[in-house]
Amino acid sequence: MAEQHEILSISEWYLDAQQKISRLNKASEAYGLTYDQFLVLEQIIELGNNRPGQIAKKFNTSLPAASRKLNALQNKHYIMKAHNVDDDQRTVQLEVTREGREKYAALRDVLYQIG
Repeated sequence: MAEQHEILSISEWYLDAQQKISRLNKASEAYGLTYDQFLVLEQIIELGNNRPGQIAKKFNTSLPAASRKLNALQNKHYIMKAHNVDDDQRTVQLEVTREGREKYAALRDVLYQIG
């Protein structure tokens, strides 16, 4: 009986988390972002993780997957990629644009109210 109760608790936790993520995604979409994209902007702006490798590590994902997230933000003109940093063509530094900072700040305020 205790095992069944534990499974129920895990299921309830999972469903609750899914509902919260759904609310966060819905709020983010009104600002032209996904919640994941908001989190990437947060890493760059608030925590200074401005290299693709740092983003991949933080989100526990592959570099190609992180690059796809970054490319989506770049296509929306929310970030720019600076190449040839420190005279090394392999090095990419991420910079958030003014528009990206504005979207991030506006959405951050909304998400904190939800959270």
